[in-house]
Parts: sequence; C-alpha cells; structure tokens
Amino acid sequence: MLHLIWSTLNIIILLYFFYLLVGFIAKGRQIFNPKFKVVSAIILVIGVVQIASASSSKKNMHQFIITDDYDQQNEVIIKKVLLEDNLTLDINMYVKYSAEQNNYIPVESKSYLTGFVSGYEWELKSIQARNLDPNKSADFTADGILTWKLFGINIYNETKVFRGVIKEEL
Repeated sequence: MLHLIWSTLNIIILLYFFYLLVGFIAKGRQIFNPKFKVVSAIILVIGVVQIASASSSKKNMHQFIITDDYDQQNEVIIKKVLLEDNLTLDINMYVKYSAEQNNYIPVESKSYLTGFVSGYEWELKSIQARNLDPNKSADFTADGILTWKLFGINIYNETKVFRGVIKEEL
C-alpha cells in the first residue's frame, strides 16, 4: 500500500508541475497562489531542471554476466524468478543457463521492475546462482537497491537481498 501512495504522490506532483508550467506560460506570475508561492516556485524550478537533465541521464541495463567460460553453441534455457511481489510493483529476474552435459551453468542475469513503478528505480548489484541440476533446483542470492524518488530526486535507497530457489521444470 505504501508503494501505491508513493507512486500516486509522484503523479500528483508531476501533474501540478505541468499545471504550473502551462499557467506560468499563459498567465505569468499570477498563477502562483500566495499561500503556496514558495512551494510552487520550487516545484517549477526542479521540474525544469529535471527536464533539462533527463537527456543526459544514463540507463542501467540491470544485466550481469555471471560467467564467460561456457560454450556458446550449447542449448540455453531461461528461468524467470519473481523476487518481490507487491500490490503495485514487482521485482523480476531472469537467469540464463547454458546446458553442459548434465549440468546447467548460470551465465547471465537481468532484473527489472514491472507494474505501477512511478517514483522507483531498481538496480541489481550482484547475483550468485548455483548450477541447475536437471532433476533438482538451484539456490540463488541476489541483491540490489530500490531507489525511492520524488519528482526525480533520490529520497531513499532501500537495500534488498533476495534468497530463493530456481526450480527445474524441463
């Protein structure tokens, strides 16, 4: 529920920014309510700065190469793992395995957010995954940082560590 409130707050601030921007262009300084003049001016300035700096921000692919030491001609399977399931957003991860004889060796992993993710950014920091045995499962440990943002500004970095089992379903 907290994630929903945070995302809704981000949307409200964004809409208020656009209201201020259009109003400032159309009416000038008259758009500012005397009671909220300072807050409105701060939101307008921060919004303009965020728009100006958005083009220079880099996107993290959230991809980890676990090992390069495998035969790329081998069969590859991909396992999806739901790391965290919240009301409004989920943290997902894929682990790519290379089939070598009777073992499946983890070679690559990707992680991302899905759902109503306004105001959040997820960055996978590390993953440790064991070999996937054909008749068993594999343990994994993944950790990353969920950044809580308000109007594009980092407010809080929440460290998350996930441990679980990837089940074999071949």
